[in-house]
Amino acid sequence: MSTAEENIRQSMADSMTPEEKARADAIMTGWFAFNKRAREIEDLFKAQQDEVATAVDEVICKTLGIDDSPIADRIPEFGRLLSDIYRTYQMRLPYAHQANDALIKEQLKTFSFALDKGVMQEIIKHDVDSMYEILHERVYWVEKTGDISLALDAVTTPTCFRNLTIGEGFQWHGDKKVSWLSPYKRILEKGWKRGIWSDVTEEKIHQLWTKPRFEAYAKHLECHFDISDWDEETRLITIEVSPL
Repeated sequence: MSTAEENIRQSMADSMTPEEKARADAIMTGWFAFNKRAREIEDLFKAQQDEVATAVDEVICKTLGIDDSPIADRIPEFGRLLSDIYRTYQMRLPYAHQANDALIKEQLKTFSFALDKGVMQEIIKHDVDSMYEILHERVYWVEKTGDISLALDAVTTPTCFRNLTIGEGFQWHGDKKVSWLSPYKRILEKGWKRGIWSDVTEEKIHQLWTKPRFEAYAKHLECHFDISDWDEETRLITIEVSPL
């Protein structure tokens, strides 16, 4: 280690409180143990990736009675995904990680930045505009079939949205109403403890991001979305679609 690196390390230690050091030491010890075991399992997965993926696929198809596997031609990719999910669930420091953590953290960073810079409306407009082609096409689908549920399907069925909400729970209620638990609480609470996005709450996310964004989607889709108000106790969000 160079003198400069030694000085940086020493100055970091000097700047930390005893509590911060104790926490960092505990997490470091836990991380070393996790990383060692995670790499061991990763190596085992890598050596048997196709076999594991094929076995899991076969069990799922047999259990569900599926004859045409959707991943039969993507076994290596499915194996890598299973390996990463398994690794994610091993990680319990400084909190138990879930498969949607990366999406949540990226959204929270964007939301925090937009809130701090006062550009939330511009961010929402950019988000909705980027969906224009998909939303515009769905208007045609609804007109052609008369099925208004296709408007709600457009913004809640795609995997990018479902991946965000599946960790806490997502449900269809018939074909015109969906619900999910707000997925942000776990990561927000960990961030608050570290002074990250300290001004962000689930209620603000719902009122300033989720609700106006889906209302803007509905405008493009030429329909009405009845979006629930924020409920701190249940944290349940519902959207029901109806014609204008």
